[in-house]
Amino acid sequence: MKRLAILVIVAALAWSGYWFWNANAQKAAIAGWFDDRRSEGWVADYSDIGVKGFPNRLDTTLTGPRLGDPNVGVVWETPFLQLFRLSYDAKHLIAVLANQQTFMTSTREIDIATSDLRASLEIADLSTFTPERFILVTEDFQLETTDGRSLGIDVAQLSAEATKQPNSYRMALDARGITGALPGWVKANSHASNAIDRLTADLEVQFSGPINLTQSAQRQPERIKLHLAEAEWNGLKIAAAGDVEIGTAGTPIGRITLKIRNWRDILATERQAGRLSTRALNQIEVTLSLISGLSGNPETLDLPFDFVNGKTWLGPLMIGNAPRLQMP
Repeated sequence: MKRLAILVIVAALAWSGYWFWNANAQKAAIAGWFDDRRSEGWVADYSDIGVKGFPNRLDTTLTGPRLGDPNVGVVWETPFLQLFRLSYDAKHLIAVLANQQTFMTSTREIDIATSDLRASLEIADLSTFTPERFILVTEDFQLETTDGRSLGIDVAQLSAEATKQPNSYRMALDARGITGALPGWVKANSHASNAIDRLTADLEVQFSGPINLTQSAQRQPERIKLHLAEAEWNGLKIAAAGDVEIGTAGTPIGRITLKIRNWRDILATERQAGRLSTRALNQIEVTLSLISGLSGNPETLDLPFDFVNGKTWLGPLMIGNAPRLQMP
């Protein structure tokens, strides 16, 4: 019995020593990461690093973090950032962010308020901090900018998981109750809610290199395979799917097909808003009626958009420059 008690005491002391060593190592790693960023010319500050959670957890609170990458030109700050993990599992992190976030650029300030903002990160390789799986959830998301723009989301979840292909991630988005930054023809109908009821997306993105904390250059998407994206509001439903490769200038090459159900409702809201002349709307309606008739369903539009040589084509009609799909 005495030997058992001694063994328990020795084990407890050993575990206590391991926990405190682990806690100090985590504090040193975070402080070292901030030091490295400052040496690279970043804005990288914080007020305090605290670690609690003995004996089985490492709950780290970073007070007053402030980060800014000179290559991107954005500075982020928040009252606190909390990181939670089990003391014996360094590959799974839970992050909880404060209800207030601020992003500052040379032209505007962006303020974000939420009632809940959390993330889960599973790491494939600790030496490079390469992510394996990521989930972000938020509720009551409100974004306001100093130049008068706004975006609201009732609830949203964004996730990403590494695929078997190198530098490739399967991503999904599910957001509900989106208000603010909406197309004019969504907000024009006074009989309808000025909100997108639901927005979902399922896609694969292949990047130009591995995504991790050791990279020295910004990774850019090289291919996007959009399995399905859908938006719904007030009986109107828009879906998109396609596959594009992305050149070094960020211009896509490939096709995205847009399917619009109940498209006549869009024209009805435009007639009510009065932004286009009756003659123009009549011409548009005739053209879209012909296109929808080709699909066999007069209430559905199938619009194939081709991206070739930096231009966007709808069938034989060139409608403008192709979008730039490049991260800053």
